[in-house]
Amino acid sequence: MSSLQYTPERAAELKQNIEGVLAEVRSAGTEKSRLVAISKIKPSSDIMALYDAGHRHFGENYIQELSDKAKELPKDIQWHFVGNLQSNKVKLATAIPNLFALESLESIKKASLIETSLASISPPHPAPLNVFLQINTSSESNKQGIPPISSSTPLSPDVPEILALALHVVKECPHLRLLGLMTIGSFEASHAEGTRNPDFLRLVETRDTLEGILSSTEGVEKGSWGRKEEGGLELSMGMSADFKEALKEGSDNVRVGTSIFGSRPTKP
Repeated sequence: MSSLQYTPERAAELKQNIEGVLAEVRSAGTEKSRLVAISKIKPSSDIMALYDAGHRHFGENYIQELSDKAKELPKDIQWHFVGNLQSNKVKLATAIPNLFALESLESIKKASLIETSLASISPPHPAPLNVFLQINTSSESNKQGIPPISSSTPLSPDVPEILALALHVVKECPHLRLLGLMTIGSFEASHAEGTRNPDFLRLVETRDTLEGILSSTEGVEKGSWGRKEEGGLELSMGMSADFKEALKEGSDNVRVGTSIFGSRPTKP
């Protein structure tokens, strides 16, 4: 049996699940809100079933798993990498021609490695690789990401880390496009009831502040960052437990796994 073959029963289950999530996305967000189905540790056959049902945006947490799946699945799938990309795995990531976005960029060093790797590929990718800067909005030591900023953050004498990284991507990395900001947020904030999620609010404020700085910075061309059509930085926030709240706070991109694929086994 091919690794891409699925049973009618599993296909019906997955289709029902994703249609339910999409309905909630549409009711809480906009027609342009993007649903990324996070398929980590799930078989390629699950992805194929959803592909045949019309879905195209999928995400993975482990770059080796994404690379393996990308080789056997249709080439018009738009992949999102949402995990920690180790420096020694950069070439593995840039070799994936249909990698739509790296959602976890957190350092200038990593950006430069990715830029160098993309510049060496022949034939080159048809478009710059979209990147989201990962922001640690909850200030948790066990989470990747750089600190958020606000309108009151001083810009000197030390340039905030997020601004330095954003300017490096926009000015020094022609093979990358700064598409937006991403956060994971804390478990407590995601599961609290009756209050607005402070992590989402911090990411919104960070986005607004960074947009204002980029728009007024000399040498940063208009249209060189953010969405190509409407402009502005996207927000990627919200997962299975809190994507509806994230959409209400303005998220453009939500990452949902368990609500679509079901619970996962522990990765060996």
